[in-house]
Amino acid sequence: MESKQVGYVLIALIAIGVAGIVLRLIAAGSSELTLEGILPVSPDVIDRVTIAAPTGVEARLEKINDIWQIEREDAFVPKLNQLWTAAQDIDGAQLVAMNPSNHARMGVREGQGINVAFWRDEFKQEEFIVGNWSQDVRLCYLRKPARDEVYAIPCPFGNIFDSSADGWRDPVIASIPSDAIASIEFDYPDEDFVLRRVERGWLAESADASEPANVFAVNAVLGTLEAFIAAGFAPPNETEGLDFNGPGGISVRIITTEESGFPTTRVRLLPRDDLSLYAKTPRRPNVFIVDARATASFLLTLDDFTTQN
Repeated sequence: MESKQVGYVLIALIAIGVAGIVLRLIAAGSSELTLEGILPVSPDVIDRVTIAAPTGVEARLEKINDIWQIEREDAFVPKLNQLWTAAQDIDGAQLVAMNPSNHARMGVREGQGINVAFWRDEFKQEEFIVGNWSQDVRLCYLRKPARDEVYAIPCPFGNIFDSSADGWRDPVIASIPSDAIASIEFDYPDEDFVLRRVERGWLAESADASEPANVFAVNAVLGTLEAFIAAGFAPPNETEGLDFNGPGGISVRIITTEESGFPTTRVRLLPRDDLSLYAKTPRRPNVFIVDARATASFLLTLDDFTTQN
């Protein structure tokens, strides 16, 4: 073989070798760009999730008889669904930083972020430190303990890894379709009356009179009852001694039609301060905190229903 041909062969072999090295580097690099190889953290495998803040506040979600609960109360299903969507995104999360100097800025430094652990029985399946969330980025940053790499998953509605137990409780005070309601009984400290559905609309009935009800006022109440949501939950130290049946209490009883399948219920309310009220229902142990603005179209007086606009 001539020397020139030998040179061509050597060049070809070198090129093949370099290409192989490049391909291996690309392959290795691609696996490092995403978080892979974690153990399953889906709800059919996991039976407990602990979410702890550096302050010591901790939410403990547990699966009991296939129902996810927070402190022996059913957890709020829409929020649980967001949690499991985020958990699914962890496997394959995108690498965003490798330098430990970025940990503090992203909120994932040891002792700084929220510690999230997925458990199966007494075995800790996976554990992550979850960092800061911002409206502009809408990502959850997470890092495995003792690792430098920081990854990100989509968190469009805020940091779903909420360390507050109240954040996992069901905030719905009432959710009743308007066509399921037959009548509503209002009992205030200074007056009581009934809003009753009739064939062609609604009547506002008191001990002294019965008049057609203002349709706009009726629709405002019905709209509130379709999605009456609490702003939060009162801590135990606030609820001691509360008397919803006392002279300052308000009672709104919602009577549903038999064919609707929705149970008749009652919402009791008590003033808390200038901006909020306490609320309670017979089916829940919690005392809700309600924004006063949320009740502006709900706690209407008899005059509101009998004054026609």
